[in-house]
Order: sequence, then C-alpha cells, then structure tokens
Amino acid sequence: MALTLFNDPFMNEMERTMNRMMAGFGMPSTRPTGTMDIFRPFTTGTATTGAVSMPMDIIETPTNYELHADTPGMTPEDVKVELHEGVLTVSGSRQMAREDKDPQGKVWRSERSSYNFARSFTLPENVNTDNICATIDKGVLKVCIPKKETEPKVEPKRITVTGA
Repeated sequence: MALTLFNDPFMNEMERTMNRMMAGFGMPSTRPTGTMDIFRPFTTGTATTGAVSMPMDIIETPTNYELHADTPGMTPEDVKVELHEGVLTVSGSRQMAREDKDPQGKVWRSERSSYNFARSFTLPENVNTDNICATIDKGVLKVCIPKKETEPKVEPKRITVTGA
C-alpha cells in the first residue's frame, strides 16, 4: 500500500500546526476547500480583513526621505497618500475583473487577485510636510518627503560663577 501525503496523520497534524502559525501572522491559512494557501499575500490584522501589508523601501538622502512600493497595474486613482497629525498613510486597492471565459475559450486558472493595502508611518520632526509629493512610474510608487532646513543648535554658554 502506497503512503499518500493527504491521508498521512503526520501531514494532517503538520497542516493544522502551519495553519495556526500562519493565522498568528495574520495570513489566511486555508481556502474554502481546506488546503493551505501559501501564495496569498500577508495581511494586516485578521485573515478576514483582506488588507495587504504593502512592502516598502524607506530611503534617506541628504535632502529628503523617499518611500518606494511596487504597485503593479495600479493608476494614480487607485492609490491614496494622506497626512494627518504627523502620520503619513499610503493606501489603495487593486481590482481585478474576472471572467469565466475569454474570447478564445475557457479560463482554466486565474491566480491574479484583487486586494487592498495600507501602510502608515510616523514622520520625523525635520520634514517639510507642505511639499510632500507622490508619483507612480512603471508600476512603482515613489513618495518624496523633503527635509526642513535644520537650525544649528546653540552651543551651551558657560556662566562664570563669582564669589561675593
């Protein structure tokens, strides 16, 4: 008798353990069929929110900070950048229209998905919030946050203590 992977008690226990671990990271652990879905993007919060935690690069140059994020297939209308009380939030959504059939025939597999994403960053004190800009070029979102000119710190002044 051949050992099949799906009827093996060890694999069933392993699947339950992996589901618990992935749920702890906020990642959906199972599809409706009960099989693991390791290809679904990581989510923020619970597995039912559907909000993806968008990976971003944070770059500091002498004159500004830059946030870079991959936004494939998104337009500027799909992405929102907001500043409120020193917190910069980048959010948006990717909507995919699915069809059961294309002009040449039946769609056998559709793996692209729709999702929402959101990331928030507390900005440092040395940024010029009036000149923040954001652009999307070739599927990459770039948010430029210029720095303020910092005033030189006043050196401590020594006061001479005299006797009476």
